Amino acid sequence: METTKFVLCFILLVHTQVSSTELDNALESFIASTMSKSSGKSNTDAIQNLFNLYNKQYNRKIRTTNEEKLRLDSFNKTLNMLIEHRRQGDKTYTLGLNNHSDWTLDELMKLNGARIPEGKVPTTNAKAGERMMTWDGKVATSRASLPTWYDYTMVVASGTKIPVIQSIKNQQACGSCYAFATICLLEFQYVVQTKSTLILSEQQVVDCSKSTSGCNGGNFINTFNYIQSNSWQVNTASYYPYKNVAGKCLFKATAPGVRFSPLLYNTVSSNNVVGMQQALIYYGPLYVAFFAGSNSSPTYISILNKFSSYQGGIWQPNGCPTSSSTRNHAVVIVGYGVDTVTNIPYWKVRNSWGNTWGEAGYFRIRRGVNMCGIESDAYYIAKRA
Repeated sequence: METTKFVLCFILLVHTQVSSTELDNALESFIASTMSKSSGKSNTDAIQNLFNLYNKQYNRKIRTTNEEKLRLDSFNKTLNMLIEHRRQGDKTYTLGLNNHSDWTLDELMKLNGARIPEGKVPTTNAKAGERMMTWDGKVATSRASLPTWYDYTMVVASGTKIPVIQSIKNQQACGSCYAFATICLLEFQYVVQTKSTLILSEQQVVDCSKSTSGCNGGNFINTFNYIQSNSWQVNTASYYPYKNVAGKCLFKATAPGVRFSPLLYNTVSSNNVVGMQQALIYYGPLYVAFFAGSNSSPTYISILNKFSSYQGGIWQPNGCPTSSSTRNHAVVIVGYGVDTVTNIPYWKVRNSWGNTWGEAGYFRIRRGVNMCGIESDAYYIAKRA
């Protein structure tokens, strides 16, 4: 498949990290002042002032003294991490303040809802002889010619101006990343099949899939099997909005939504980077899971805290495990490339933590070394040919 056949939306992408806000300026001043002191200690009043600015920007409604102490303590730990990261001079990725900067470790852990399926899992639901349709309506007959970079966030449906990737969403304080990642793939299929946009309901998956655990996590296979068992029907997010908690299943077949024609899924084998690139270009975004940190060791706590504070650059933390069994956060690969500053190859990945996190809701992670287990497995969805 030649890259010239892709319809690209050539938009000048401006880095969306705001640097001129009062909070950002205050943070930079605080870090510079702290690092210039021989003791490295921070001024208590300066921390409190920064915390007040943070609460204002992120619309925090702190109701009790105990809650304020808890949030201030978490915020202070984040500040210390930012200072230490800046002091170490790591140039491949940057950290900053965001909506998670006053969260506790337990709250951050709840975001990681990817669960590894137990036992032997089918690599595909396709029957012998069944073939998958490429995203642009063809049947793949040969290997795709791999461009040096690719990015679905810059692709529109053929003959339209409709982006094939929808706006970033936010799972909030619920371990529903698996639902957001799967729905992203389904929304992509809807756009390329119908040449129109429909925002689908993650809440339906959280509430109605009996083989997943709502806000306590799930995986691709069980989520896909639920959609299939539900006659390929998904309600719209406007009818069945996201609630940030699991509740009673309110799906209605007669309500606004979509009924897909039967879909197939397939799996790219572990550590097959070229295979992942081929699948991405032919069939669309890839559902993957990776290790985003945990509270089980100091190194893993550091990874958890740093990833929650990721601001930009190529994510490649020290000590990140590559074992498939450690993966705990589901995301979607939408592209790849090579960083122009560091020359590090990367995957471009869609997260579900809102558009103020990371690079406008996305992050880039080192490609080709199974960083944090992200190349252990990759799933993709396609229409039956």
